[in-house]
This record gives sequence, C-alpha cells and structure tokens, in this order.
Amino acid sequence: MIFAVFLFGSGWTYREFYRPKEVGGVEPTGKVVEINMRILENQWKWEPAEIKIQAGDKVRLKIYNEDDYDHGFAIDVFGVNRRLFPKSETLVEFTANLKGNFQYYCSVPCGEGHYEQIGRLFVGD
Repeated sequence: MIFAVFLFGSGWTYREFYRPKEVGGVEPTGKVVEINMRILENQWKWEPAEIKIQAGDKVRLKIYNEDDYDHGFAIDVFGVNRRLFPKSETLVEFTANLKGNFQYYCSVPCGEGHYEQIGRLFVGD
C-alpha cells in the first residue's frame, strides 16, 4: 500500500512540476469534428487523403468502404484500429490529444495496393 502511494505520488509530481509542457497530451476542447471518408473502389486510396484538425478535438470519422472486400483503418499513436467491412459505413471515434503529423493506413491486407493505402492526419493549433 505504501509503495502504491509513493508510485502514484511520484508520477503526479513529475507530471505537474518536471515534465516539459511539449511532452504529453493536450486537453480536450469539447469540439466534435465529423468527417466523411471513403475508400475508393479498386483504387486503394482514401478520400480525403489528408485531414486537418485542431489538437484536443474529438474526431468522428464515418468511413464508407466502396470495395467488395475488407479494409482496415489505423492510427497507431491514438490506439485506433478498426475493420472496415465491404459496402458499408463504419464509425471511428478518437480524441486527437497529441499535436503533430501522423499517418493513417489500411491495417487489413487487401490486395496489390495495400501498402500504398495511406493518408495523413495533421493535428495543430
């Protein structure tokens, strides 16, 4: 019990007083950004291929898979990895709590263009 209190207390102390401000997450803004996306049929491309949002926004991606086979949607840094079933829409939600330029990609092997099926997420001020 004493060890748990010490561990928690030292983590809190580091976060509040010693950790540089540019390290760590961003506070949620309370703003929800809805984006409609598509996987273009037999093209292994995202539409849009680039997304720009503000740090702290909650993101709601409505992704429609136009293909007759599965795809996936993943952004590793936000812990997102969802299967996208054929000819259907999938809702993917996460909070963009880090600033930066991140890649999203297809996480389900889907054919000859699988490794080219990437896009960019820009999270800024």
